[in-house]
Amino acid sequence: MKPLLVCTDFDGTLAGENHVGPLAPDFFDWLEQSRKKRSIPWVVATGRSWESLREVLRQHQSPVMPEWIVTVEREIHQVKMGEAHSLEEWNRTCAKVHESLFGRHGAILEQIQKEVASDEEVTVVPDVGTIGLIAGSQASIDRTHQKVSRILKDRPEITTMRNGPYFRFAHSNYHKGSCLAHIQRILDLGPESTFIAGDNLNDLPMLRRKFGHYLACPSNSVPEVLQTVREQDGYLASTEAGTGIAESLRHFFPLS
Repeated sequence: MKPLLVCTDFDGTLAGENHVGPLAPDFFDWLEQSRKKRSIPWVVATGRSWESLREVLRQHQSPVMPEWIVTVEREIHQVKMGEAHSLEEWNRTCAKVHESLFGRHGAILEQIQKEVASDEEVTVVPDVGTIGLIAGSQASIDRTHQKVSRILKDRPEITTMRNGPYFRFAHSNYHKGSCLAHIQRILDLGPESTFIAGDNLNDLPMLRRKFGHYLACPSNSVPEVLQTVREQDGYLASTEAGTGIAESLRHFFPLS
C-alpha cells in the first residue's frame, strides 16, 4: 500500500484552546493503528518555532514526534530522535529571500509600524527578520487588517500570515503550502497521497487540492477555512481540534 502523507496544523487543529492533558488521543490512536498497514509520515505545519513546538508536544504528552515540521510557516526541518535538523538548502534560500524582501521594503514596513502603533490595542513585536503585530481585540484585528491591506495593496510579493490576533509578514512564495510541496518532492509523494488539516487563516495556503486531495478542518475553524474546505469537497468535522481531525481521518481512511 502506498504511503500516506498526513499534514496538520498544531494550535486549534490538534490542540484545542486551553488544552490540558494528553494531546489528541483519538488522532494518535488512528495513526498507530493505520501505521500497521502502511507508512504514514506526519508533518506538523505551524507558526511556532521548533523550540516552542517541542515544548508543547512534550508538555501535552505527544506519544510520537512528527517526522517533518514546517516552523514559522516557512522553514522546513526533519525530526530525528526528537531533534529537528534544518533542511539547509531550503532554509538558507528562504532566509536570503526574506532578507532581500525586508531590505527592499523597509520603508513600507516602517509605515506599517508607524500606523499600527497609533492603535493602543496593537503591539509591534520583533519577528523572524522583521516586525510582527499582535492585536488585542477583534475590532483591532479588523482595523489592523484594513491598514495593512491598504499599504500592501500594490506589493504582491509581500503577504501577511494571520492567525487570530497575530500578523506576520513573508514573501508570497513561502508559506505552509509551498513547504509541504517541497516535502512531497523529497518523499516522492503527490497530492493524491496527502491529507491536510488546518483551522485558521495561515492554513489557507496549504488547504488546496493542488497540495492534497484529502482536505479537512475541525468544527472550531474560522469561517474562511470552513468555506475553503467545503468548496473543495473536503471534510468538515463535527467535533473540535484533535477529535475532529481523527474524525476526518476515519472518514477518508477507515480503520476497518
